[in-house]
Amino acid sequence: MGIYVGTDGKSPLAALNIMHLASPYSAILSAVIFNALIIVALIPLALKGVKFRAMSAKSILARNIIIYGVGGVIIPFIGIKLIDIFINAIRLV
Repeated sequence: MGIYVGTDGKSPLAALNIMHLASPYSAILSAVIFNALIIVALIPLALKGVKFRAMSAKSILARNIIIYGVGGVIIPFIGIKLIDIFINAIRLV
């Protein structure tokens, strides 16, 4: 039973669990692990920098939407879910 349990045995906050993570504890641990891995992975990129390419504004916008749209919105959901499955499989939480 979670916090704020209603008469039906389900928490009203359960509707926010759109990824169907195992528990609030595993959700927090998964997000912390994912963020730690991403920070470590991005440090070399930040230190190296990126090369300048002469491109039109339209092509730069399209490229950035694809890269940062997928990398910033979709990949975290997949990564956090996979980490949640893993930490529950090894019974860490």
